[in-house]
Amino acid sequence: MLVDKWRMELIEIVLSIFTVYLYSIYFNIFFQRRKQSIFVIIGVGILVIWQLDILGIVGKLPLAWNIAVTIGVTLFTVVNIYTGKFWKKCFFAVVFDAIWMLIETLINDLLTIYCVNLANSHIFGSLTSKLLFLIVIIALKKVFTNEELKELPAGHSILLVFVPIGSIYIMNAVFVLAYKAKWKYSEIYSLFSVIILLLINVLIFYIYIKLADDLQVRRMNLVYEQQLELCERHQDETEISMLQMRDVKHNMRNNFVSILAYAEQGECQKIIRFVNDVMEEGKLKTSGTTNTGNIVTDSLVAYWKRTAEIEGIKFYSDLNIPMDMPFKGADLSLILGNLLENAVEGARKAKKRKYIRLKIKYDKNNLLITVENSYVGALIKGKGEELKTTKIDAINHGIGLPSVRRTARRYHGTVSVDDSVPERFLIRVVLYGL
Repeated sequence: MLVDKWRMELIEIVLSIFTVYLYSIYFNIFFQRRKQSIFVIIGVGILVIWQLDILGIVGKLPLAWNIAVTIGVTLFTVVNIYTGKFWKKCFFAVVFDAIWMLIETLINDLLTIYCVNLANSHIFGSLTSKLLFLIVIIALKKVFTNEELKELPAGHSILLVFVPIGSIYIMNAVFVLAYKAKWKYSEIYSLFSVIILLLINVLIFYIYIKLADDLQVRRMNLVYEQQLELCERHQDETEISMLQMRDVKHNMRNNFVSILAYAEQGECQKIIRFVNDVMEEGKLKTSGTTNTGNIVTDSLVAYWKRTAEIEGIKFYSDLNIPMDMPFKGADLSLILGNLLENAVEGARKAKKRKYIRLKIKYDKNNLLITVENSYVGALIKGKGEELKTTKIDAINHGIGLPSVRRTARRYHGTVSVDDSVPERFLIRVVLYGL
């Protein structure tokens, strides 16, 4: 008997550790863990004490109180272990307990209907429910950690959580009705109904992911369209500059003839006046474009410099890049275009000095992009201090720093943001060439 008791205690401890593991992978999907270890230890300790029922109060509480205290313990541990908004912690804590309770009820109903011999086994039921809960959490993690889905509105993702919750509830209701029905085929029909419901869940998540992929394709098409438009503008400006240069070369011949005539007559003062007139009146008027030779960079910088100057924003640029670099034009267009668009948007709202400083340096196959601008107001941050766009049309404008980060990761790059100085926003992007 003593051996059996110790064996049961050991199994309970293992199941409690498994519960902490489920808890960890579930909330790691939505929140960042605190750096202070003392709070994490307190949260994990409270969770383990509640799971092991060390105080011996779990079985004595009425059902309603048991549910309320369970949600309270879950919320307390979330607040101590993770960072984030309190209302989100409340929501996902309730969802966690709701899914768990529904799964335990579902497993109990399944065992009661199909495996009567195992229905009274607490260990088997607990282990089975936790394994099913692990499958649900893995499915949620696959969806919510998808890079494309991260850019969708958070409200859509939160509503998606109700799909498995509602499905588990419906499954439970179907099995309860089948158990109480006297029709001999009720169990078979209930089993088929649950299978169909599972397939519907898979279909919903599949469609959701496909819609996210479609949104990503639309955004990339928008980037390509913007790149083509900027390249056309850059080509037009280059043609204008070439025509102006041709005129200068043509006039230069006549100017040299006049200078030569004055020189033959020894008219030095006339030569000086003539050269000064040519320099003042015949000066080549450039379009103000950047001419590094890299079409994508030149066109983007020229466009946003012109846009900034129209808004009364001082635009300073320091570009040191070659004509060819080991980075795709579409990726450079997405990164640089988004950074400059956000810089113009931020500097436009600045109340004092309005400026943008752009520095791009290429060295040993590595590219460093630094954008600094003035701004006013508070930055909107999400999970992991991720900045969010403040634009109304977030789908078609301001593709967002998540896209910049994802593109930078293709080149093993990094994106760092510095807003430590008041009314100054600084962002650095580093790309590593192959």
